[in-house]
Parts: sequence; structure tokens; C-alpha cells
Amino acid sequence: MSLPPLTLQMTLYQALRRVTENRPAQEALVCGGLRLTYGQLQQRIDRVADFLADQGVRKGDRVALMLPPGADYIILFFAIAREGAVVVPIDPTLRPQRVLQIAGQIAPAWMVVAEPLPDAVASGLPDGIEVHLSDEFLPERMPDLPPSPPPEVAPGDLAAILYTSGTTGVPKGAMHTHRSLIAPVVASLRLRELWMKRPSLAQLPRMGRALARYRRRLLRAVGRPQIFLSTTGYHNTTGIEVFLQALLMGDTLVVQPFFHPVEALELIQRERVTVLVAVPTALAVMLRVENFDRYDLSSLLICGTGAAPCPPDLAREIQRRFGCALHIGFGATEIGGGIAATDVGDSPDLQAETVGRPMPGMEVRIADEEGRPLPPGQVGELWVRGENVMLGYWGASDLTEQVLDAEGWYHTGDMAVMDERGYLRIVGRKKDMIIRGGRNIYPEEIERHLVAHPAIREAAVVGVPGRFGDEEVWAYVIPEEGQTLTSQEVREFCRKVLEPYQIPQVVRVVADFPRASTGKPQKFRLREMAMKEREGNLP
Repeated sequence: MSLPPLTLQMTLYQALRRVTENRPAQEALVCGGLRLTYGQLQQRIDRVADFLADQGVRKGDRVALMLPPGADYIILFFAIAREGAVVVPIDPTLRPQRVLQIAGQIAPAWMVVAEPLPDAVASGLPDGIEVHLSDEFLPERMPDLPPSPPPEVAPGDLAAILYTSGTTGVPKGAMHTHRSLIAPVVASLRLRELWMKRPSLAQLPRMGRALARYRRRLLRAVGRPQIFLSTTGYHNTTGIEVFLQALLMGDTLVVQPFFHPVEALELIQRERVTVLVAVPTALAVMLRVENFDRYDLSSLLICGTGAAPCPPDLAREIQRRFGCALHIGFGATEIGGGIAATDVGDSPDLQAETVGRPMPGMEVRIADEEGRPLPPGQVGELWVRGENVMLGYWGASDLTEQVLDAEGWYHTGDMAVMDERGYLRIVGRKKDMIIRGGRNIYPEEIERHLVAHPAIREAAVVGVPGRFGDEEVWAYVIPEEGQTLTSQEVREFCRKVLEPYQIPQVVRVVADFPRASTGKPQKFRLREMAMKEREGNLP
């Protein structure tokens, strides 16, 4: 049964309710041994929402969720949304100091946790915060309450405060409305219509090429609800957008609360997953599972990835060994979802080497230093505008003004180039750009070359102030397991392809990088490490 249209005039709760009313018996959620239909999921959401209202949670209250992915999280998320309160996801693995920093900024009325808080956190929380264990919201532990009428909630009301990952050192709380979180789902639905419904005459050649590549996988998926496997945390935009897309599109969501590569492969095989979502490092680990080829992955149509760069060689290995299309999505916490993405109809090369074209409804500009639009082929800062742009940073209007201009453009800080067909390629962060000898160097270009080396698993490149005012290029590389590398070998590898000014002066082989909660390397920490080393070597 087709669903009524999803629109930006709905709240998150209304968007889910429209699925429940049309597909109450369809399976919605699979997590461990728990399997819930949309009707059962809706009942649990309403019961928890009634309990929250009975306990005094009111519209506008902040409720922090410090939980792993799973049914508890999703039920609380929609229950909080029904009551007009504001979800604040917190990474359960954060250090106590960072948890207290976030709690101090947002002053939540409630904090829901999976396990009792350590003393270092519990003793430092601001007064007035109620801490609840997620077990309290199990059906058998909640009282039977009469249904309570939910408050009036509008699409433009604040729904969530999503904290950035901290790759630059200062996590900020991006404020999102119901509308800005639904907008990326609406955009994804429009993309899905290109390959899930009968194509128009103009689309036939593109659809024909996709059909030739994916054959039965595509034919089995067309016109049917999809089965998503979510392997990412729900404390970040990627994880939230995955469960919103699956549930608000009327699909089935399979949740893996804690990523394990073998279990992920087993879930794909057992649940006949059609859409796998995982960060690039997780996909790389899955590919290296012993006896990978014995798993039946023939149901997979799409591997979706993002949150960190996906090197082209890894992208091609994913395409070849999983046998499916690769959707590389590019987004930001401030956007609430994707800015651009590749799709099933794109060629394998475009899927591997670009982040696709802008999502429907998203305006994109490649801007020069004065904010003027640049023509195709020129590198500039990526600006975006659309319904999914945040309201601003919580309690930080000065930081908001630095990235959101009066015309509604969000200045991403990412340096990008767009070709004549509208495909985007990200070349690095504006703040990460290195200037050497008057030339601009984009670290991601060097990193993409480095990870093509068979002995290098991951690379991160930073600029470090040199002795004479210029910047030096420092490369940190992680070798593949069992491989040995020398700095000289890495530099020689660079000389074969890179321009002389791009070749790193310094290469450091390390076991791992300091990382943000999303797994991205924290380049500011690598830069600090390099500067300390540089200072220690000064005469």
C-alpha cells in the first residue's frame, strides 16, 4: 500500500503516525530478539509519551539521551517529539568532562541513560536534572495511564540539539526543528522515486544502465519496502537520519546496537537487508572478515556510507565484493542530513570518486573568498541553503553568525569543486588548507593518494607552521595489519604522482589517530602533536 506524501508541514510524530495508520501490521523494527510492527511501535511510543507527560516533561524541555542505538532510543525519540520536548543525543562513550560540559550548556530536565552514571558524572551534574535508566520505560515496568492529549507542536518548533563531532576541538549544539529533520527524508524519497517507480522516458537510459549493473538486486527492490541495517551510533546526524529515513519511508529497520563485522554480515544474510549503512572504516573491517565470500549478500542493493571520507580504492572494493551500488553521502550536523549523495543510477566511477549531486531541495554554491559563485571546475568553499539548515548553535549566537549569513546560506568550511554535470568532489576543510610557497594544498588530495598504497590503511595530512613563515606538510599514516612502513617509502610513493609542493616533508607512522566520536581523525590534535615535536627539535 502506498503511503500518503511526507511533507514539511508535518511534525516527526505526525510523519511516523501516517505510516502506522497505513501499515500497522508491517514489521518496523528488528533489534536483537525484539521484533515490532508499526502498530506495536506506535503503541509503545504513545505509552512512553503519556508517561513523560505524567512525570512533568513539558514542551520545550530538553531530554538528553545517553543510549546506544536500539528500540529504547527510537521509542523515546518519538515520544519526546510527540510532547514537544527537545531530544539531546549524547555519545555514551564520551569522557565525563565532555558529558558535563554538554549538560551544563543545555540544562536538560531529564537525562536517560542505559547504565548508572559514574560518580565523576553524577556528582558534577547541574542541580535539577532527573536521571532515569532506560529500563524504566520497558512496557512491563511502566504504569497503565489514561491517554493524555499531546500539546500542540508545529513543524518549526525545536526538536533536537545535535552536537558536532569535535573534529575541530569545540563541539557545538546545532538546533534542529521537526521540519529540518524531515527535509532530508523528503529529499531521499524524491531520489528513491527515480528508481523505485516506473521511470519516465527521460530516465529510461539511466535506469537501463542501473538495471544492467544490478539486475535481480534492483528488480527485487523496486516497488517494495526496503530493509535497512543501521550500524552507526544515534548520537550523531548519520545515525539519526538513518532511522528517520527507514521509519518515515515505511521500511524495516534492523538495528545493530554495537558494531561487530561478523554479526553485521550475518544480519544482512538472515534479514535479507537491501540497504546497509556503515562508516567507511566499518565497511573496510567487514571486507576483511575471514571467509567473507561465504555470506549470502545478494539481497544488498546499496551500501551507504559517510561521516568520514571514503577513499576511491575502498569504494571500488566495496562495489566489487558486496556486488551493490555505493551511496557516498556528504553532509553536516548543521544540515541535519545529506548535502549531496551518489545514487544507483551513477556510474561506478562517479560513485567512487565523487559525493554525487546535491540532494533535491538543496541549493549549493561554490564560493570564492568574497562569496561570489565560482564556475564549474574551480575550487571554493561549499555553501548550502535549504529547509534542513539548522536554526543556529545553542547558546552561541556569535558562532552562529560565523557560519550562517543573512541570506540563509550555511558556510560549510569545506573546500569543494563541482563539474559541469553537478557532481561534487570535496578536497578538504578550509581551515585545513595548507599554504606552501604561495600554493594552496588540499590535504584530502594527498590522503587519497596515500591510502592507495597497499600497506597504508588510513592517512591524515595537516599543515604545520615552519621555521620561515611557510607551512610544512605533515602526513600521519596507519599501516595495514602486519605491514611495515618507513617515512622514506611513503615519500617516494608520493613523488610518483604528487606535485613537488604537495609531497609531505614529514611522515609519521602511527598505530592510530586521536579521533572524534564519529571516528574522524581530530586534525587539530595531530597538528598539536606535530607542533610539539617541531618545538622540541628547534635549536
